[in-house]
Amino acid sequence: MNKMRKVVVLLAAVMAAAVLGGCGNSFDASGYVKALLDNSYKNDSTEFVEQKVGTKEQAEELYEQGIDTEMNSITAQVQLSDELSAEYREVLKDIFKNVKYTVGEATKGENNSYEVEVKYQKMNIFAPAMESFNTTSQAYIAEMTEKAQNGEETPSEEEMTEEIYAMLKDALKESLGNVTYGDEETTTIRIELKDKVYTPNEDDIYNLETLLFDNDAIAAQ
Repeated sequence: MNKMRKVVVLLAAVMAAAVLGGCGNSFDASGYVKALLDNSYKNDSTEFVEQKVGTKEQAEELYEQGIDTEMNSITAQVQLSDELSAEYREVLKDIFKNVKYTVGEATKGENNSYEVEVKYQKMNIFAPAMESFNTTSQAYIAEMTEKAQNGEETPSEEEMTEEIYAMLKDALKESLGNVTYGDEETTTIRIELKDKVYTPNEDDIYNLETLLFDNDAIAAQ
């Protein structure tokens, strides 16, 4: 698995051009950030619609695009069955739905920019999942290797890939059922006015993703 990064919030910002252009005092930077994060992680389009970022249908489309991005990072260069792919999507949605963050107040800065405080607790989901997955997958590979050496029939490469990825899915699901969180910390997301469009700072969005999850456990694989 590659480091998980979401692009849906950045796509959503582009859609906001028609309604958030200009630098009027009516712009709610805090509400805007909450709208993007809630839709991206929680599949909750309430603020997305109220803040006029887009319609409920557009919000759903962007959310699914975000899940597609994560699926691609997991299943790159492999072909999983439709059933397993669907199960993966549901696990990913459950993981994102359980992130913990609170969007705080916005402070207006120079050039009509804003800084929005976001409190969060890191989800310790991947470290225990990868530990469990490594144990079960290595045992499975050792078993198949021994069978092959003994001249016994073994599954096809495609079947083994499916089995190993099912183990990873199960490990993630099990980890989510016993998930723990770190202490509450704070980060900042900058909202910048570019070409009369309010846009979240890309680096800040990527940084938040790394803070919400123990992504270092994935990078170490």
